[in-house]
Amino acid sequence: MFSKDNFSKKFQSLLDDVNTRLKQNTELAQTSIKNLLENGGSSYPAAAVVATLNGLFGDTLLEKKHRFAQRMSIRDQKQDLVLEKSQLERQLSDVQPRIILCVHGWCMSDVQWTRKGIDHGRQLAQFGYTPVYLRYNTGRHISENGEDFSHFLEQLITEWPCEVKELVLLGHSMGGLVSRSACHYAQQHDHSWLSALTTLVTLGSPHNGAPLAKLACWLDAQIDDTPSLKAFASIADVRSNGSRDLSRGVIFHEAWRDGQQGVFSHIPLPPNVKCFAAASCLGSDIHDEKNRLLGDGLVPVASALGEARGHISRLGFPLDNLWVAGGISHLGLLNDPQAVQQVQSWILVNSPD
Repeated sequence: MFSKDNFSKKFQSLLDDVNTRLKQNTELAQTSIKNLLENGGSSYPAAAVVATLNGLFGDTLLEKKHRFAQRMSIRDQKQDLVLEKSQLERQLSDVQPRIILCVHGWCMSDVQWTRKGIDHGRQLAQFGYTPVYLRYNTGRHISENGEDFSHFLEQLITEWPCEVKELVLLGHSMGGLVSRSACHYAQQHDHSWLSALTTLVTLGSPHNGAPLAKLACWLDAQIDDTPSLKAFASIADVRSNGSRDLSRGVIFHEAWRDGQQGVFSHIPLPPNVKCFAAASCLGSDIHDEKNRLLGDGLVPVASALGEARGHISRLGFPLDNLWVAGGISHLGLLNDPQAVQQVQSWILVNSPD
């Protein structure tokens, strides 16, 4: 005979068992992560774990002054660069008057620009560019990172060992929004580095936002490919300030301060700078509306191109400066030969020389 009391006891026992297992798994994950970070040094897996932690909880880590909170730095992928002329000469073996600065995406790090042996920045070194990379806490507000990035760029250009003839910003995913935000705050602070900027390229950047559900699914897919990130599996909710900004495509303080969550207008693209945007679809038919809506698995094509939506007008990329490819994932934009060739073409054709 069915007994309500027996059912309640069994159900409670089940809950207790689940909670015990969750606690054990959490403790195991924490131990694994701790061992990896403490023993892995600056290894690729350790950098990937720290980057993921910061994307998910970076604002909280920063608030608690946790040692895993990622601080902003400009790097050569091996070391933080000291933004002082003599130190830059010592740290960089080949200083050129042309700089390509790569800005990574959400839950990622500067070392992850190298994917399957390909790196957009290193590829451009053969054409006389010095590649450098931004590392930042992707859990912070995009506008906070953008404003700080602008200050870093001002110091970098001022202290560069030779006259800077050309500065190129290449941003993947959130990195494109952080780069646009930096341009906005350069104008606000009257920074001189903006006059050296010739080209801005965004790769799969959600200018109109990307649904939070897609962020969680994309992260789960990324985790499946990276054994050291298994502890983060089944991410159901993404809560950091950076992820919320990414889901809406906001790049300035006023869009999130005082609890503002309504409709916002795009910050215009920087003046006197050639701006380009690349998007991709998982499906091969780039004209199919379902493929375009799914986009690269994280960012819909319309968002990556800054197309008009609702009350928001087009971001303003010239139509000739847009590129859409089929059969390429969000991460695939980092290493797909078509994407690499397109980025090089844009940058080299637009070079002053």
